Amino acid sequence: MLVNHAGLGRVRFHDLRHTFASLALLREAKPKVISEAPRHASVAFTMDTYSHIISGMQEDMMALLDEVLPSGVARSVAMSAKLGCSPG
Repeated sequence: MLVNHAGLGRVRFHDLRHTFASLALLREAKPKVISEAPRHASVAFTMDTYSHIISGMQEDMMALLDEVLPSGVARSVAMSAKLGCSPG
């Protein structure tokens, strides 16, 4: 078996797929490309399955929004989302 030949012991092929997708997300690879490698049915499945491993995704998105939106808008949107209401 391939994993035995590689000296990985009791690692299942599925474990390798999971590791690949996790590491690719951590390296900020494009989600579409990541979802195609393990032949997931959709990008949404990939992101639903693996995005929990990436700490700081929300903070990174807020920082990006802060760069492109007028001052304070991104924080207002984030607070509204936390409270479950629409901004405005």
